[in-house]
Amino acid sequence: MTTPRIQDALYRIQVEQQPPSSSDAVALHIRLDGSTHPEGPGLVYLGGDYEHEYWHSSSDQLRAIVLAAPDAVDADAAVAAQSLYQELIERLKQSDYAYPLRLWNFMPGINHGKGDQERYRRFCVGRGRALEAAGLSDAQMCAATAIGSQRPVMQLVALTGKTPGITVENPRQLSSWHYPRQYGPRQPAFARATGLELDDQRKGLIISGTASVIGHETAHPDDIQAQTLEAASNLDALLANAARLMNRKPLEQFNEHSLARVYVRHADDWPQVEHLLRSRWPRLRLAGLQGDICRSDLLVEIEAWHCA
Repeated sequence: MTTPRIQDALYRIQVEQQPPSSSDAVALHIRLDGSTHPEGPGLVYLGGDYEHEYWHSSSDQLRAIVLAAPDAVDADAAVAAQSLYQELIERLKQSDYAYPLRLWNFMPGINHGKGDQERYRRFCVGRGRALEAAGLSDAQMCAATAIGSQRPVMQLVALTGKTPGITVENPRQLSSWHYPRQYGPRQPAFARATGLELDDQRKGLIISGTASVIGHETAHPDDIQAQTLEAASNLDALLANAARLMNRKPLEQFNEHSLARVYVRHADDWPQVEHLLRSRWPRLRLAGLQGDICRSDLLVEIEAWHCA
């Protein structure tokens, strides 16, 4: 028996029951729909490993919430962001799956606008207002990604669970909620990764969009190769810290069950980025998409799923 498919903004998240010999274990599969799915955010699939097994879990461990609001390049992103996050918070209050474990944010024109009027900065303002109204701290947020899309819709996709995740930060990077004022009137709010205790005795790690940022500053502007390698170094540091915090040494290295989704600002950069990442992590499964990144000087961002 297969549970109903949950359609989200870019993934098809499908929970499938395994043969009876594996008890109540299920496999959570994620398939990239790229730009072809009518409900997708308009990102272009560039290549790589198209369909993945996410992890094995019980059928009642995770749920997805998908929210959307009309949005446009010339609109104030704070309005849609505040509305979506207020709705998410209200849904979580009424659900047995009350803990956000991973968030995806897709919006048009993420870098449009000057200074504090840039749409990503305004998005952070709107999200911050919703968190403040609910009495939530930025440091309570889970792993997240924010990517620019081509559709006139702001989409918020939340993977939620019955128990809270484990916040994992990166020793090479300043926590997002401590970013200085130069990045806008309201700092971003996301954990570098969220750790999970899976009910098949494995430990999972859901990694936020990770880019070429050291401390809080962009490293190697306009250099796609250097940015890719710097982002990879950030991931290595994050894995090492997660292995320590979660007391699971195999988390230090990506394995054949790990997968990453790579966003590149310019589609022509994908072959070079793919080559660099496959050379560094031969067992890591990759998929590439074209999408704008939250800072205009960032060219590549990598998010990943990993368990051990």
